[in-house]
Amino acid sequence: MEAASIVSRPRSSIRVSQKTVKTAGYRPVLTVLGIVLILRIIHLACAIHSPLSFQLSPDEDYYLRFALSVAQGNGARTAQFAFMDPAAGYIAGAVFRIFNGNLFVLYVLQTLLDTFTAFCLILIGRELQHPRAGLLAGLVYGCTATSLLFCTTLLKTIWVANFMAVWVLCGLMILRKPKMVGWLLFGFLCGYGIALRSTLLLMAGISLVLLPWLSIVQARRTAREVARAAIMLILGLLLPVALLSLHNMRAIGSFSPLPTNGGIVLHQRYNPDNRTADNWIPPFVSYWHPLDIYRGYTEEARKRLGRELTPREVDAYWRGQAMDYILSHPFHVASNILRKFALFVAYPEIPNDRSLADERLFSPILSILPSPFGWLFALGVPGFVLLLRRDRRGWLVTAPIATVLVTVCLFDSIDRFRFQAVPMFALGTGFFLEYLAESMNQKKIRQTVIMLITAAALGAASMLLADTSRVPPTRWDKAVWGYLRMDNLKAAKALALKVFDEQPNNYRILNALGQIAASEGDYTRAANYYRRAVELRPKSHIDHYRLALMLAKIGLQNEAVEHAATALSLARKPEYRALLQELRAGR
Repeated sequence: MEAASIVSRPRSSIRVSQKTVKTAGYRPVLTVLGIVLILRIIHLACAIHSPLSFQLSPDEDYYLRFALSVAQGNGARTAQFAFMDPAAGYIAGAVFRIFNGNLFVLYVLQTLLDTFTAFCLILIGRELQHPRAGLLAGLVYGCTATSLLFCTTLLKTIWVANFMAVWVLCGLMILRKPKMVGWLLFGFLCGYGIALRSTLLLMAGISLVLLPWLSIVQARRTAREVARAAIMLILGLLLPVALLSLHNMRAIGSFSPLPTNGGIVLHQRYNPDNRTADNWIPPFVSYWHPLDIYRGYTEEARKRLGRELTPREVDAYWRGQAMDYILSHPFHVASNILRKFALFVAYPEIPNDRSLADERLFSPILSILPSPFGWLFALGVPGFVLLLRRDRRGWLVTAPIATVLVTVCLFDSIDRFRFQAVPMFALGTGFFLEYLAESMNQKKIRQTVIMLITAAALGAASMLLADTSRVPPTRWDKAVWGYLRMDNLKAAKALALKVFDEQPNNYRILNALGQIAASEGDYTRAANYYRRAVELRPKSHIDHYRLALMLAKIGLQNEAVEHAATALSLARKPEYRALLQELRAGR
């Protein structure tokens, strides 16, 4: 039954239309969910033995600190925990509080959540009267390598992808069941999305436009009913927004729901020294960790303006700097946006915090599954078009993709941003496959050929645009540091020496070899490794600090004081100050 015929029927018939739809039954659903869950359990079993799981990325380390602070009852009362979106930190903190800081439990929770995301796709298919498309979408999504990868990371990626699917499902449900409490809860859901990622504020705006429009043209509701529903949505949104504002009031004394990294993130992409508008670290920031970025940008803003600044003032200053650049270089900015759109379409996964290519080295299940985006894009886009021709409610499915596309084009085309659209592209793929089977069964040769040619053309475009991607080489140092954190010194040393022979100027490997030598009690050799690391990266405070420790061990006090002072000047950390005082006292 096509949606075009539904539009002409009275709205009461829409409310009961689900009862007349022949669904696929429970057995296929349980089979699909079983496959999805088993794949994730296999990957989880591999991940807990992978050294990469023990070497957290900078963003993961930030949320680990955030979660531990929450679990210890300290909440998030410091400015550093107002720097990034807080929901993921509070969720992880609650898990740590209940399960005594067990990260494995969080990964199990995310595994179950991602399986639920596949279930949501199945339910979306049923809401749209296409249960087979929903089943195909759930299966396709469950078999994507990136979804398995992000299940075992301390990032909000899986949570945001789940939000996208739940948002579409709930939007379809309140169109079918026009209860005011449903609109209220949907508003709360939108606020939860903003707490997960501030760019999902766009989803709340889309909700206030798209859902009332669909309520009028699709469900045939009156303007008065729609106005009441929109008010309830806004009321539901106010509670999580108020909680976010209270979080920031406690942390930085600013009653605003948004984190304080917006201006800094914008400036990282849009400034005279970053012509490609990619993620970039300025010289006044010594490391990629979010707290180092926050600290470096704060100190630089204070230096430029000659006064103390609140976190909000720092954020506003860098936003102003970025906007000045954007307004003065509109054509260059536009060209970078187009380039990022091409990267969004291109099939390779561009790593940021975790690399699919690296993870495949330690997970057999990931090594089998192909990179998903190219073929999901090729099949998903025509699937959306076919859905929209038959059912206006399909616009709800495109809303998350539009949000992700804006995020990618303005900021980064990295895999963890693009992945948030994967559930919807899997859904589009499900619709394409169902429509293709229908067309073939009805022997509509011309339509079948057009569909296949369109998908092939989009897939070819995705493959051709792969040349625009710059996928970094394997980060063997992460595996080395992971082995060190696993207390597997033998594996760490063997891998580090092998990489060092091929990459003698890899400062991360030099740091790892320094750590290994120190663990073996060879402080002179450790100091030599750290000296070389400092030569390669003279503004790394951690390298100076580690070198100072080793120099003190071998009795070179004056040189140790020099490097400890340099470390403190680059980053005013308590442990750096304590070491410097101890060294000066011992001279």
